[in-house]
Amino acid sequence: MGDGKKRGFLGRLLRSLFVIITSYLALVGLMVTILGILIGVYIFSAIRDQDSMKSVKTSPTANTEIEQSILHLKLDRPIVAESMDDSERFFSSLFSDTIPVSLMDLQTALRRAAEDARVHAVLLDISNTEGSFSTMTALRRSLDAYRASQKPLYVSLNDGNTALYFLATAGNKINLSPLGGLTITGPAFQLAYFQSALDKLGLHFEVIRAGKFKSAMESFVQNAPSPETLEMYGALEASLRGTVTTAIASNRKHSAAEVNAWLKRSIFTSQEALKAGLVDRVGYLPAWQEELKAEAKAQRYVELRPYLQGSGHLDEPRISKGPEAIALIEARGEIVSETRNNSEQIAPDYMIEQLQWAAEEEDVKAVVMRVDSPGGSALASDLIWDEVRKLAEKKPLVVSMGAVAASGGYYISAPATMIVAEPTTITGSIGVIGGIPKGVNIAEKWGVNFYMVTASDRKDYLNFATKSSEEDKELIRNSIKETYDAFVQKVAAGRKQTPERIYQIAEGRVYTGADAVTMGLVDRLGGFAEAVRAAKELAKLDPEKLYSLVEYQPQPENLLDCIRSGNFGECLGSIGASRSLLQWKSHMKMPLGLDQLERATDLLQSGEPLAYWPGALRWNARPGLVSPTED
Repeated sequence: MGDGKKRGFLGRLLRSLFVIITSYLALVGLMVTILGILIGVYIFSAIRDQDSMKSVKTSPTANTEIEQSILHLKLDRPIVAESMDDSERFFSSLFSDTIPVSLMDLQTALRRAAEDARVHAVLLDISNTEGSFSTMTALRRSLDAYRASQKPLYVSLNDGNTALYFLATAGNKINLSPLGGLTITGPAFQLAYFQSALDKLGLHFEVIRAGKFKSAMESFVQNAPSPETLEMYGALEASLRGTVTTAIASNRKHSAAEVNAWLKRSIFTSQEALKAGLVDRVGYLPAWQEELKAEAKAQRYVELRPYLQGSGHLDEPRISKGPEAIALIEARGEIVSETRNNSEQIAPDYMIEQLQWAAEEEDVKAVVMRVDSPGGSALASDLIWDEVRKLAEKKPLVVSMGAVAASGGYYISAPATMIVAEPTTITGSIGVIGGIPKGVNIAEKWGVNFYMVTASDRKDYLNFATKSSEEDKELIRNSIKETYDAFVQKVAAGRKQTPERIYQIAEGRVYTGADAVTMGLVDRLGGFAEAVRAAKELAKLDPEKLYSLVEYQPQPENLLDCIRSGNFGECLGSIGASRSLLQWKSHMKMPLGLDQLERATDLLQSGEPLAYWPGALRWNARPGLVSPTED
């Protein structure tokens, strides 16, 4: 007995020591990790500050790194519309192999290069990049603006898809790698239908919609697109193809008919592309770079980051010295009632905070709201719409539409003072749809039975295993109709049109930005830069001046917020180190990575009518590679 007690005591002691030692090692590891991050941030900041001091101290005429140069813009990473701050750049370099390149940085460099006497030409080196077509359209517009300076723009392609070739044709000369080739199909929509698959699982969707073109849930109740869906996507494809064809034909000095023939054929080897006039040269880039230096009378190449640091003085005369600022509010992702720890979602609480801040901030004279959203919850959209309306009544508010601003994305844009969209933006989809998943054959196929105990008359509606009654469906139909009518009324008020006119072009139909302008759903074509200029004009600010672009800064809640704050120690102490370490990762901008079925199911869980556009547009086809889709 005594030996047993002794062994039991020793066992508990050893277990306790083990727990203490492992906890200690975990704490040490945690502290080492924090210390490593802090040291990295310090080094990164020191290098940044040193570079900034260099750019300030070096006079333009003494900067030999840029004198008689060709600006080399290497696109070997994804292009993102937003600019990355220092902390995001640091963490991207720490946890990712690729740091995206900012569209804003590229546009700034091109704008400066156009007037910088030290820069003799620009070489756009496209090797392995991707981005939404609206981003490519905005970059191409900046390339066209640069060419107005009469300085040459050279473009080199390893290989090309539709989006990359569309971008490349802004150049004076295009070089293509010998084994690269082009795959330029033009726009192509991939639609998937799951009815047969869901039948095999014993699942059925009850769908009620307002708007005959509202096709968000069509994939789950049919095996092929409806005539309305084919009509809508056919019109979208034709509009987008027209935009691409016109742009390529203009710069390549070929007729629209010839370019259309290129897109119909779609696939070219490098030699075939050269013979047909799609490119000007086939060869390896290093040899061409040497030729270009002689042609442009330049001595060296300068990269994007050094050029931005060494060309800031060009903007100094245009920088406003006053306190006036323009606020930027970003609305990206699906619209949800509450965020699920994902920065690529739009939730009313945080959006309302930003909108109210912009309304109350005295130095903010105008607001640009960047909308890139396929929609989502109708209720959440309506809550955001109300605050957008109130802000637009107080200050000029310009919406800049990205790749998609449809359904709820258009709903929240409608009250703006002005809406600016790319010709390739997908917008509209003024309609509402509701979907109820039902496992009507689950018991038969899987042996799982469901029973509902309730005094509610909506017993069939609530039961997952039974079809809703006609009375259930009529109640839901009334709710959908009320939401649709409210949507139309609010669009009509915001767009200063009659409800009757909006009903005619609504019906859940989506449009390109180019078509939306002709219908009055969009005011002007352009990108973010054009939206900022419009905001300055509406606020009676000098459109040629550069004003501070400010964003809402919430109270710090995580490690990343503290690193951004500039007062790390005090911030970390105020929020609690353990909580911040657990939460910082959720604020990193990561793709959702959900397929269409998962996203629709997630939205259905809210139990609210939905406003969602699910189209998948393929631009990035390459030989031998699976084409990614952009929703």
